Amino acid sequence: MDLALLKAQIREVNFTLHGTPATVTVPEGTPVSTRVIWLTPETMEVPAGGYQRSEAKVIVAVPRDDVPAIPRGTLIASAPPLLSAPALWQVDGMETIRPDHHRVVVVPA
Repeated sequence: MDLALLKAQIREVNFTLHGTPATVTVPEGTPVSTRVIWLTPETMEVPAGGYQRSEAKVIVAVPRDDVPAIPRGTLIASAPPLLSAPALWQVDGMETIRPDHHRVVVVPA
C-alpha cells in the first residue's frame, strides 16, 4: 500500500471525526468551507514572582489541502468545542506548519 495514500486517508478520518465545520476567509480571498480541529489551549510558563498575564493560546488545525496558505488576519468562522453557535476568529500567528495542516493561533475577531 502506498504510504502517501494511507496518510491522506488518516488525515481525512481525523478531520472528519475530530473537526468542526468552518469557513476560512483569507484576506483578499474567497471563503472556503472546510473542517478545523480545535486543539487544547496552551498557556505560557510565567517565571516565579513574575507579574505577567497568563492567557491561553487558542490553536486551530486547518487542512492544507483546502487552505494552502493562511496568513495573519485570515478569518475563521467556526464553533469551538462546547459552543453551538459559530464564532468569528482571526489568525494572530502561526504555531507550526505540518505537511498536511497548519496550526494557527487565533483570537476573537
